Amino acid sequence: MRRIKQPMLEKLIWRLKSAPRLKIIKFLVIFSITGSSCLVVSDKISEYLVTMVGLGQHVAINIILITITYQILLLFFCFIFGELGYVMGKYRKLRALVMRSK
Repeated sequence: MRRIKQPMLEKLIWRLKSAPRLKIIKFLVIFSITGSSCLVVSDKISEYLVTMVGLGQHVAINIILITITYQILLLFFCFIFGELGYVMGKYRKLRALVMRSK
């Protein structure tokens, strides 16, 4: 018996335990905006560090800068879209997991 291919959104809904489609689309928009704006903001911060502080561009600094900027912007855009509580719950679970593994 051949398995019928499901559309990508249907697979995502199934994996997220039947979350409402609007919430899934909202998170796709949040992550898209966060990723795009993260690159713009971190590039501006990196330019500032190079010109004002005299810190040369290094790959490690850019990776750390992008990681921190992404987390801050993710919280900001989740607040704007009304999903801050959900994301903070995920952060708490991750923190508990990290603390338990120590």
